Amino acid sequence: MTALYIALAAFLFTGPLSQPGMIFAPVKAVASRLPEWLYLPLWGCAKCVAGQWALWWQVWQYAHGCGFDWAFIVVAIGAAYALQRIDELIEALIHK
Repeated sequence: MTALYIALAAFLFTGPLSQPGMIFAPVKAVASRLPEWLYLPLWGCAKCVAGQWALWWQVWQYAHGCGFDWAFIVVAIGAAYALQRIDELIEALIHK
């Protein structure tokens, strides 16, 4: 379940909450000046952000004796991808 929360947070963080006029818009504007290799995993791509957050979650879990699970990272990335696609489909239907 945590992987899905990470995916949802990453999607919201990089998408709707980063649009102009929203809470993270000023930070995204500054971050967009970074090189692409740094911008995407930090802010520009929900899948990248979800994968990064899931990876660090697993590192933290491993450091505390809970093991490391690659499937957790894959689920977070896949769920973020699904949320992006659903958002794109909804936007396409709205602006049809």
